[in-house]
Amino acid sequence: MEVRNFKDTDWDQVKQIYQLGIDTGVATFEVSPPETLKDWKEKILEEFTFVCEIDNVISGWVTLSKVSNRCVYKGVGEISIYIHPDYKRQKVGEKLYQNFEQCVRDAGYWTIQAQLFTENIASKSFFESQEFREVGIRKKNWSVK
Repeated sequence: MEVRNFKDTDWDQVKQIYQLGIDTGVATFEVSPPETLKDWKEKILEEFTFVCEIDNVISGWVTLSKVSNRCVYKGVGEISIYIHPDYKRQKVGEKLYQNFEQCVRDAGYWTIQAQLFTENIASKSFFESQEFREVGIRKKNWSVK
């Protein structure tokens, strides 16, 4: 099991893992992954994007996105982490997160946040095990027409 920086040649596998997460209905509001690698790179901070590789297969990935362009939020980022279903419960997430956390700390980030669906028990459990804390629940209070 090796955690390393994302390479462009990883995109097809990363995109497939992203789609598998989307298919669960509890991973993201996105309905499909970005169409192209270029589109994805516009949403992420590539220097904080890592993959976990097992026997030449990408088993999971993690990335950081800006939460705001305002300078006061320079040290705040949002984590996205996706694990291929075939590799769940094999410590892939933990290995990815350990590497990720050290890199973002070294770069001066002081807050990393994750936005989760309350129904996503696996993600909730994972982030709690990494010492994240719940700060709120967003609720829809009106119907959208």
